[in-house]
Amino acid sequence: MTRGLERGSAPVEFVMVGVLLVVVALTVVQIAFVAHIRAVAIDSAIAGAAHAALADTADSEGVVRATELVTSGVAASLVQSVTVAPGELNGMPIVSITIELGVPMIGPWLILAETDVTGRAFREAL
Repeated sequence: MTRGLERGSAPVEFVMVGVLLVVVALTVVQIAFVAHIRAVAIDSAIAGAAHAALADTADSEGVVRATELVTSGVAASLVQSVTVAPGELNGMPIVSITIELGVPMIGPWLILAETDVTGRAFREAL
């Protein structure tokens, strides 16, 4: 019988499996955190571009709108810049708002990567 050799192995096995489960759970939470930051930034860029594309607003108002939205959804320290650029798509005027932000890779503190998202909208005619 080998029961004597297996005594005390349950606590060690529990610790090893517990550490692995905690690492997997924290990885899933971090992926969800990064996906949330990117989704908020995309939505803010689109809303800012739509606001800037209105017939009676200036492009700078779209930048202000996008900045307000993205800083209310994520930490303001992550946002690096918000820029606007007029353009043209198939002969139609458009407004593009680009948000550059840092993406925290270890918790919400250590920024290891940067990303940018762009929202576009067709400009309304006057």
